[in-house]
Amino acid sequence: MKKLNTVLLALVSVGMTSVAMAQQSEKEPGEFYIGARLGALSLDSDRVGYKEGTLYPADSGFNTLDTGLEVGFMLTEYWETRIYYDYVQAGIDGAPGDLYGQSFGSDFLYHFNDMVYAGIGVNGTEVGDLSDAMVRATVGHREFINDDLSWRVEGGVQRGWELDHTEFFANIGLQLWFGEPTAVAPKQRPQVAPQPAQPAEPEPEPVDSDGDGVVDSKDNCVNTPMNYSVDANGCVKYKDETIREELLVEFDLNSSKVRESAMGEIEEMAMFMKDHPQLELTVHGHTDSTGEADYNQWLSERRAQSVADALVKRFGIAKNRVSYKGHGESQLKVKENSAADRQENRRIEAELKVVNRVPVKR
Repeated sequence: MKKLNTVLLALVSVGMTSVAMAQQSEKEPGEFYIGARLGALSLDSDRVGYKEGTLYPADSGFNTLDTGLEVGFMLTEYWETRIYYDYVQAGIDGAPGDLYGQSFGSDFLYHFNDMVYAGIGVNGTEVGDLSDAMVRATVGHREFINDDLSWRVEGGVQRGWELDHTEFFANIGLQLWFGEPTAVAPKQRPQVAPQPAQPAEPEPEPVDSDGDGVVDSKDNCVNTPMNYSVDANGCVKYKDETIREELLVEFDLNSSKVRESAMGEIEEMAMFMKDHPQLELTVHGHTDSTGEADYNQWLSERRAQSVADALVKRFGIAKNRVSYKGHGESQLKVKENSAADRQENRRIEAELKVVNRVPVKR
């Protein structure tokens, strides 16, 4: 029976989650559905049944599982009828094992609105080869996932007139809808004697309270600033604006030490990163073409690391936001024909950019 409670709780959770996507959908006469049911019964304490020729008392707790199918039909906008069949599995009170049976019947349901309904019906409930004819009262709640699929949860009480049992039930169901609404003749409007024409009142002058060029009756954004452009609905127009921050630091020959004169540019990059904490930076190190390629690769990595360390240790940028990479002599900035050309190639480079949405001014 613990498994029964777990299944019911899981199914109710699924049904409640569907509320987020549910929509109201008023069904018309002539439409019908086929549905699946899962629920639980709280059997009467006097309910008994046979198992292998022996009579046992049924578990009277809310632990009896019933699963089945139902078919329903909309009679009118408010009245619905349905028939159902459930397979019943009840525990034995004080002993292992289960009693099996079935429940089948029909209901007439009245819908107070698109979601809440109540009804009355008759059924036969059998447990362990002993059955009772019963009258059942039901209240329920239904919501639609789309026009063709709905879920519902309901509960109620049933009372037997043969074995004098009183039992309670709760279940949840999923219903698939079919059919076309029954055509209803349009109502004839009563004829009304024409009234004498009244002189038309002059229409009031349109008002533009915030002076943005869009009258109040069409203005969805009131009190927009006077210096901003607005769209046809009176709302501020925006455009994308790209902001870039570039960093270029040169180094002395065979050196990876950052010149003190370059700290100002590094600080500007640090301030840009603090203003845009979502950005991460990669520092790219380079050398000129003199020397061995392996040495130049090592030197370019040292130069990139020196600038990365300055950003982290001197200007407080988080270490996980800064990385570095050396390119050796593979990416010369200029073709080397002089000492000045080689100086331009002894460098690090880094760039950040961010796209902001900014208002368009008049």
